[in-house]
Amino acid sequence: MARKRKDGEEDLDVAETCLRFTCVKTQISFVRNIAAAPFPSRMAERPLKALAKKLQEALTRLVPGVKDCTDDAFLLDAGEALHGLSPRKERGQGYRLLRLVPREGAEVWCEVMSANHLTFSVSGDFLDFGARTEALRRFVDGLAEPLGFAYDAQLGYLTAQTSLLGTGLRIRSWMHLGGLAHFGYLRELSNACEVKGSYAELEHPDTPPPGHLIILFNRFSLGARAEEIAERHRELLVRVAEQEAAARMRLVRDEPFVFHDVLRRAKTTLRNAMMIGEGEALDLLSDLRIALLTGAATARSLDPLAPGWFENVRDGVFFPRHGRALTRRYDLPHDVSTFTPWRDDALRAVWMGHLASFTISKELVERAAEQ
Repeated sequence: MARKRKDGEEDLDVAETCLRFTCVKTQISFVRNIAAAPFPSRMAERPLKALAKKLQEALTRLVPGVKDCTDDAFLLDAGEALHGLSPRKERGQGYRLLRLVPREGAEVWCEVMSANHLTFSVSGDFLDFGARTEALRRFVDGLAEPLGFAYDAQLGYLTAQTSLLGTGLRIRSWMHLGGLAHFGYLRELSNACEVKGSYAELEHPDTPPPGHLIILFNRFSLGARAEEIAERHRELLVRVAEQEAAARMRLVRDEPFVFHDVLRRAKTTLRNAMMIGEGEALDLLSDLRIALLTGAATARSLDPLAPGWFENVRDGVFFPRHGRALTRRYDLPHDVSTFTPWRDDALRAVWMGHLASFTISKELVERAAEQ
């Protein structure tokens, strides 16, 4: 949290740094539904597709620069990893994906006929949650009258999920929590989030997800203004980020032998592996990112805060971004090159080889030997 300087001013540098080192990506979404129309899951195919077409045409008239990305081959597989969009398997009848470019502000993704009639989202590695939420709210509010959103005086905006009743706001942040995962604190994280009215997305609190990437999001959207929900979300993330920073330093300070082993294994794998799957790749990136950010390792050519640090190795993202070019430079055995999973894992291992350029700090090596 913010710390007090001697002159009484709040020093936000520590909190901001912790958050920047931990929060990888955030998606802010407002869901809206059209009055007098059933939720998408209650609609038959023909009226559902008709309403989807009507909404797309209306948005095209109301917002300049609308682009239909529904059939974009890259976004079909990469949209979830890059922007938090609905995965391909959840895109039902009538689903449309539109890219909107407001006159002011960042691009907005609009999903038509997902769980709700309309889902408006912005995503990125930004940390100004309040400002981004307010900008998106103003944009969505500007569409309320011409589109006729379903609204109740007591409940607010009506949504297919009861947790989104009210403002219709959901803020999801991808947090890199390798330190907390190492010390087995994910169950405590889940409990702390629940107390704060949020949720840590974990299949099991004792089993860290690949890359130790955990999504935190608000559980309720009723009873507070959107800006207040965004501020509470930020406060929670700052607390979590500070605990993660403490765990990382504890790992380097108190378990140098263990962490030295982790980094030597990572270097060996990156140098010698012939195939690396998505999960293993994310775990390697997690270990290396912590090492670089704590000073346990250095590498001139690697920026652990670079956009896409984790996203680049994800299935659906890796091959279009990097793998396709690699196929022109490296010859794989026929059986490997013609079987997509093997091909991608082999090319991912080739691409990740440059990450082995890091140097483990002399201090960590010496303290590991002394422990």
